[in-house]
Amino acid sequence: MPNLISEKSNQDVDIVTSSILHDPSDPLDPHNWSPWKKRSVFLALMSSSILCDGGMTWGATLFVAQTFEWHISIPTSSTSMNYGILLQGFGGVFAVPFIEHFGRYPVWFWTQVLALACVIGATLAPSFASFVAFRSLQGLFGTVPQVIGLPIIHDMYDPEDWPRKINIWDTTFLVGPFLGPALAGYLANVLDWRGCFAVLAGLYGASTAIVLVFGRETYYAPNYGSLKAPTFTETLFGRGGALAFNRPSFARTSEILFLYIFRVPMLLVGFATLCNFTWPIGITVTIDSFIRAPPYLMDNTSAGSMRWAAIFGALAGWLIGYLFNEWISKHRVHRPDWRPEYRLHGVWVPLFCLVWGLLTYGLTINFDKSWVGIAFGWFGVNIGLVGTMVAITAFALEKYSEQATVVSAILNMWRTCGGFSVSYFQSAWIARAGVAVVFGCQAAIVAVTVVCFVATTIVIGKKKI
Repeated sequence: MPNLISEKSNQDVDIVTSSILHDPSDPLDPHNWSPWKKRSVFLALMSSSILCDGGMTWGATLFVAQTFEWHISIPTSSTSMNYGILLQGFGGVFAVPFIEHFGRYPVWFWTQVLALACVIGATLAPSFASFVAFRSLQGLFGTVPQVIGLPIIHDMYDPEDWPRKINIWDTTFLVGPFLGPALAGYLANVLDWRGCFAVLAGLYGASTAIVLVFGRETYYAPNYGSLKAPTFTETLFGRGGALAFNRPSFARTSEILFLYIFRVPMLLVGFATLCNFTWPIGITVTIDSFIRAPPYLMDNTSAGSMRWAAIFGALAGWLIGYLFNEWISKHRVHRPDWRPEYRLHGVWVPLFCLVWGLLTYGLTINFDKSWVGIAFGWFGVNIGLVGTMVAITAFALEKYSEQATVVSAILNMWRTCGGFSVSYFQSAWIARAGVAVVFGCQAAIVAVTVVCFVATTIVIGKKKI
């Protein structure tokens, strides 16, 4: 039977974790699954991950239609996503004890079912208040794939494969906030807003079916040889996880989660993540107010098509992350002093693109220049968004691989807190100070905070914190 590795923290309270050494002779070990089975599980993860933010921002191009039905203002209608975005962060944190106790698969599947039910409820909502309630619950339940992806990657793949899979997974759910509104904008030409949300419910239904058919429990417990391996039904209802060897209690997992939130490296990269995400999400929730007004006067199709600039930017961020991680894989063997913090050097090129993108975007709108400048600015912003997140996530998993679920939830919390907060002050700030000043300040804030927090993390990395 494989041994267990215990690790002692230098915090005031010891954290005992169990990182299981994989058994190459055990077919139940996800590391030994066939490539086809691994790809099937990863495909199921992608299908649900793209709907996390994509489903939450689906209504970003449908605000105007809702104002007519419920007789509310556009600013009021645009707040319907706010609480859902906030609850994405808290939902991921709340899910951690359930994931660690019952297993990855049951929490993944049943929260997907609940998110589907919430989208159906939003589609049929009789009032704006009930619509907001269903959308908020959608964020609470629908965020789990953004948390569970990291432990699934940890469970199925070897450490040298983690950065490549993280790059794909991160890019998938980071493309969602732009692909969702783009598709909804196109559909708005032929369907009313309820019809558009019915399509979203269909996408959630298809993803839930894919998770049911192809998803599998990836947590590996070595005592399955001495106990009868759980059936699929037992796994689906959480008995597989509950029976597994050395599963932590809810209280223990909550304690570990709390302590890891305040570990210095996680605090530093957490603040960097918050700053990185705040301003790109601000663009996502406010861009329609610019491109639908003079001098651009874009319709649903044009406004939806603008999202492709952000999508292509995210894909370019994926490419930068891929190239950097491939370079790391080739050269780290020549570094006997290698440590996970070196992965954070992958943020510098994306950070430059993020700063350049914010300045280009803001100055183009301020001086009423061509929409091409808006597109190029948004393109650069999303290169930075994805590229920096890939580097930070790869660092966190390598440094704290024994707590993949915990660090994933923490990064998700920081990310969504920034996205939630910006919608409350972005528009008022622009109205008071002007577009050029606002986006110039945002570029400066991103540059200073990311350099300070990431550089500090790299410098203190020699200490075992």
